[in-house]
Amino acid sequence: MPVVANEFKICRPFNDVAPPRPVSSSPINNTIQIEADDVIVQEKLGTSTFSGDVFLQRAEQILITPHATYDHNNDIINANQKFNYWDKNFIISGSSIKLQAKKHGIMSDVKYWLLNRRARGQAKKIIKESEDIIHLEQTRYTTCDSHKEIWYLSANAITLNNLKEEGTATHATVRLLGVPIFYFPYLSFPIGDKRKSGFLAPSMGSSDETGTEFSIPYYLNLAPNYDATITPRIMSRRGVLMETEFRYLTAKTKGQLEVEYLPNDSALGKDRSFLVFKHKGYINKNWLASFDINKVSDGRYFEELGTNLSVASITHLEQRGDLYYIGNGWLGIGRVQKFQTLSQNPAARPYHRLPQLLFQTKLPEVNKRLNVKLNAELVRFDRDIEIVNAPVGNRLDLKSSLSWPQRTPGTFIVPKLSLRYTSYDLDNVKTNESNPERLLYTFSTDSGLFFERNVFNLVQTLEPRVFYRYTPYKDQSNIPIFDTARYDLSFSQLFRDNNFSGADRVDDSHQVSLGITSRLLNDKTGTELLQLSVGEAFYFKNRQVTLSNKLQETDPSSNVIVELASQFSKNWRASSTFRFNPHDNNTEHTVIRMRYNSNSERVLNLSYRLRGQDIEQTDVSFYWRLDSRWRILGRWNYSLPDDKTLETFSGIEYSSCCWAIRGITRRYLNSTDGSGYLNGFFIQFQLKGLGNVGSKTDSFLEERIPGYYDNF
Repeated sequence: MPVVANEFKICRPFNDVAPPRPVSSSPINNTIQIEADDVIVQEKLGTSTFSGDVFLQRAEQILITPHATYDHNNDIINANQKFNYWDKNFIISGSSIKLQAKKHGIMSDVKYWLLNRRARGQAKKIIKESEDIIHLEQTRYTTCDSHKEIWYLSANAITLNNLKEEGTATHATVRLLGVPIFYFPYLSFPIGDKRKSGFLAPSMGSSDETGTEFSIPYYLNLAPNYDATITPRIMSRRGVLMETEFRYLTAKTKGQLEVEYLPNDSALGKDRSFLVFKHKGYINKNWLASFDINKVSDGRYFEELGTNLSVASITHLEQRGDLYYIGNGWLGIGRVQKFQTLSQNPAARPYHRLPQLLFQTKLPEVNKRLNVKLNAELVRFDRDIEIVNAPVGNRLDLKSSLSWPQRTPGTFIVPKLSLRYTSYDLDNVKTNESNPERLLYTFSTDSGLFFERNVFNLVQTLEPRVFYRYTPYKDQSNIPIFDTARYDLSFSQLFRDNNFSGADRVDDSHQVSLGITSRLLNDKTGTELLQLSVGEAFYFKNRQVTLSNKLQETDPSSNVIVELASQFSKNWRASSTFRFNPHDNNTEHTVIRMRYNSNSERVLNLSYRLRGQDIEQTDVSFYWRLDSRWRILGRWNYSLPDDKTLETFSGIEYSSCCWAIRGITRRYLNSTDGSGYLNGFFIQFQLKGLGNVGSKTDSFLEERIPGYYDNF
């Protein structure tokens, strides 16, 4: 018997609900084998009449009936009494049957079972067109067992095509607990595991901003390399919002287009929309294009129509187009980048890059050789100076470096000399500050050792590391801040040659960074069971170069960084980061994470995050399979200083043989200032065998529960 889809794994075996196939061997050369209690042969008419326990077999077809007539001349078998019929993909029982050559047939008043989809039903008539295609008239279709028929589809006509793994129905009605819930003049649904156009699992619920809402995605399998999903989202307070996602994939390109449109929002009285377009692909061997365009109709779109805190807290939407040229050992990029600002604070508006030209070498580093690298940038920074009175203008940045790495299996030392020149052509500044420039060099040496030993069937490593860097001081206070920020301090940041991202600042550090890492590895598999890293930077002078309105740094050393990670069992993994300030004996930053993940149906995440005086949060999320039918899920994100829940949701799933339901209740902040919460309750319902094939339209749970994969 064929293996049915995994979604039906908790169903009763088909042998318990359908007539079991008789044990027999297939006839040779597709001949007909007939067994019966009695037979009457009429040679002149070319017919044979069989009675009693009639057993007929041709290839994989088997027919059992009390009475049958075989027409030798036309290769036709007629049975006008109760029969059971088995084929490769079907089991059929009925009142009469007519089997013709080439596996054609007509059957009346039947019950049927589809072996490869674990579906069953009844029909007034079945016309078997071929081994893989049958037509049903005045029929019903379900994947439920007869004693628990939660849903069924009734139709004037259904065609089941096992070759294409699809079913089609005309004048179809879907009934839930006997109540009609959908009517379709024409309906297409999957009967296999291939992607197929059709409705996906619907969602319904209510929230404070949208009122009662209902959505049902329709998936369009347009071609093997592109598809679309159209989702009407009906909201009692807002109206009908249409969501459309189109995806494509070719040998050289991939991308997606998402459009949301709400005509005449009932609460605001205006149209609202959201657009996302992402594309990446090769034009030819050397040229590559990339686009990431995001645009929304108004600044409160996500707060009022979004579905979670991360969406509601979006403050900027990027609109970027890149054109890459990949040369032999170098890379060129042309970029246009703008931002749509959703925040009401004018100072929060970032600069646009109109345009940005980048050049960098891509030469492989060669050991014990002189290695040369070059990065160059020419960019125009622009913004609306009537809204934000700030400098705009051009920046040219050239950075070259020479290094001579010396690497062995147990040691490395990499001396490097970098030279950086930056010049500006500014507008909206004082005349004597319109053309600042800066020329600086940085000398650094990165070095380390690698030791290992065997400890109780484990490999322990010890990896000390020393990094020296010197950059002279140059006053940069007359240079505006276009796109520069300070890197967050981490263990890897201790070994960088600049503490600032972007070209508007180069720090004047003279320092030595010391770090040590130790690992415990499985000596057979190489699995890293434990990793501990500790590091600190020591400064020989004060750091005078800062961002705007910041005091110079006078501490003789940085915070102590401790990073710890452990895979202490097959299913458990923990990691933590600590930043300790030795000058005031205060822990300024702490992150602790722990995850249990035995499979996608049993996931538990625990985390704690502390950052200065402003942020201290706990986060718990889980998805847990209780048994073959029941699952629970939830998340609680809590701010300790504010004594406030940032986001919480809980849910339960029930999955039976032929249907599944998921209910989720949520409460979350819908604004960045923490002024208000949204409450909502949503239900998703799935009829197995009719939908849930294609792309998922909601990744909410996957984003909120790390390690979980949503296969509902």
